[in-house]
Amino acid sequence: MESHSSAVSAHAQALVYIRRLLPYLQPYRWRFVLGLGMALLAGFSNPVLLAVVQGVASMVLKGQASVGTREEWLAKLLHKVPELHRYPWVEARVGEVLGGLEKLRDLLAHWIPALDPASQGEWRTMGTVVSLCLLIPCCVLLKGGLDFLANCQFAWVEQRLSLDLRRQVFARVMARSLEFFNKRRASDLMQTAFGMTSTSANTAMTFAQDVIRHPVSVVSTLAYLCVKDFQFMLCSVGIFPLFMLPALILRKRARRLGRQEQELGARISGIMMESLAGIRVVKSHAREDYEVERFTRTAREVNHIAFKIYRTIESVGPIVETSASFGIAGGLVYCWLRGVDFDTFILEVGALVLLYPSVRALTRLQLVLQRCAMASSEVFRMFDEAPEIQDAPGAMDLGRATGAVRFENVTYAYQPGAAPAVKGLHLDFEPGKFYALVGESGAGKSTIISLMLRFYDPQQGRILLDGKDIREIRQNALRRQVGIVNQDLFLFHDTIENNIRYGRLEATTEEVREAARIARADPFILRQPQGYQTQVGDKGCNLSGGQLQRVTIARAILRDSPILLLDEATSNLDTDTEQAFKEALRVLRRGRTVVAIAHRFSTILEADQIIVMDQGSVLDRGTHAELMGRCATYERLYRLQFSAEGG
Repeated sequence: MESHSSAVSAHAQALVYIRRLLPYLQPYRWRFVLGLGMALLAGFSNPVLLAVVQGVASMVLKGQASVGTREEWLAKLLHKVPELHRYPWVEARVGEVLGGLEKLRDLLAHWIPALDPASQGEWRTMGTVVSLCLLIPCCVLLKGGLDFLANCQFAWVEQRLSLDLRRQVFARVMARSLEFFNKRRASDLMQTAFGMTSTSANTAMTFAQDVIRHPVSVVSTLAYLCVKDFQFMLCSVGIFPLFMLPALILRKRARRLGRQEQELGARISGIMMESLAGIRVVKSHAREDYEVERFTRTAREVNHIAFKIYRTIESVGPIVETSASFGIAGGLVYCWLRGVDFDTFILEVGALVLLYPSVRALTRLQLVLQRCAMASSEVFRMFDEAPEIQDAPGAMDLGRATGAVRFENVTYAYQPGAAPAVKGLHLDFEPGKFYALVGESGAGKSTIISLMLRFYDPQQGRILLDGKDIREIRQNALRRQVGIVNQDLFLFHDTIENNIRYGRLEATTEEVREAARIARADPFILRQPQGYQTQVGDKGCNLSGGQLQRVTIARAILRDSPILLLDEATSNLDTDTEQAFKEALRVLRRGRTVVAIAHRFSTILEADQIIVMDQGSVLDRGTHAELMGRCATYERLYRLQFSAEGG
């Protein structure tokens, strides 16, 4: 009972995901409806094909079609359904319909003499016989054409649906805060954005197509058999549960294997991403063979699970075929007992053969539904999870700010229960001034920059920009006010010019080059093979550390924002370039709030105010001269650095 209820629950959940996919079909509804229409017609083609085969065989071999007359048709129907005598008006209406069919037959008899009951086969010549026989391949071609057109429509919709899902998943990922990315592996996100969306769209279209085409094919073929031989049709229906039994047995196993395949797929993507991202570490430690072995081991597990899934799904086919063979054998015994002639038996067996692909597809429908549910659950979980950092209702846009930033009693901890990275922080950054943050590792310097950019929201206190709480400002509007140079240098696999222009996409070529000149990047760029059009390689691997940093600085300069954040901006610069950057910084400081984190004190000695951090709090602040006389921590850090550089 518990297993049955869990199966029902799984089906209900799967159908919920199918319904949630329906709104995404709205832009493509006419293509989708056209595909359903084609699938519907393809489903009706089986009885049409059977009728054509029977009719052509009768006309060619017997000289006339055994279509009978209105009275014969009505007599057969009343014999099979004697209850019609109880409803005279229904019997009368049926008689009228059969009369209309008789008139249609008489009309067609002008072109097809075999439809005339008086015909004795004199019309049969080589030309007419060949023409009639060609009706059979024409019907098969029509059926195949309908299938092809339906498949094309569904494939077109599937591709668009997959694209829309991927776009929305990627947009949701981009909207998440850094806290989210600190907890999730990039490979898992890639698997959801590409693998799960594709599987979800594919299985949804397969389900929609199969749930229309195959039931119609089964019902219409059974209706044809019902008219021809009602008892034989009942026997055929009796063996259908045998067809469905394999899928019911294997459903749970397929669901478990699908979940394992999904987890292993994410793991193998993670191994590849880590190996490529850390290729310098791999090469420097000569760990190529180790990484290949790690990748191969996981890939082997993926292949093993994939083969198990394939074996599980394909094992349904032989079981269904065996069940169908029992049906044919039983049908032969039935026909012997009832004295059915060979021609009728062949026709009825042909109907069962045409039923087989549709029945086989229906037995797999549950497996398709479960696969769709597994993939869609990951996609919709991404949609349903709210971003950690969200714009407040009615959040405002902001013109160009003056750059005044205030921290009021700000406390933030990265993990619940962990020691705060900053606590009770009070800071004022005035427009047009240069501030430097110094302190040992873990003092909270980088956290201050992350909070200013609203990568995280403080648990206590608030941060103001020009007197406005930054939580009341749209995130994009807030970050337009800030240019930043991170200590983790990153360039896109693009040209140098486009990497600089990333700071302000609408910038002209001249503005890009002016920013590069201020950052002292122009000379080395012009020495590159294609100048500003030189490709920097993956993460800027074709440039040195100093060149990377200068391009990054140029990007921040081009942004032309009222606030400039420098996180170890000069760590990879040589002495001459550092001096040039200090001169450029004097120009950049005008009208801007500059906040710099630097372990190289030579770049911050000219700061208007140096803020000494210790364990998330402000220990002291002042100019270099003031702090050297009164702050032991600052003096110790200063002397340690310069003694190390002197050594």
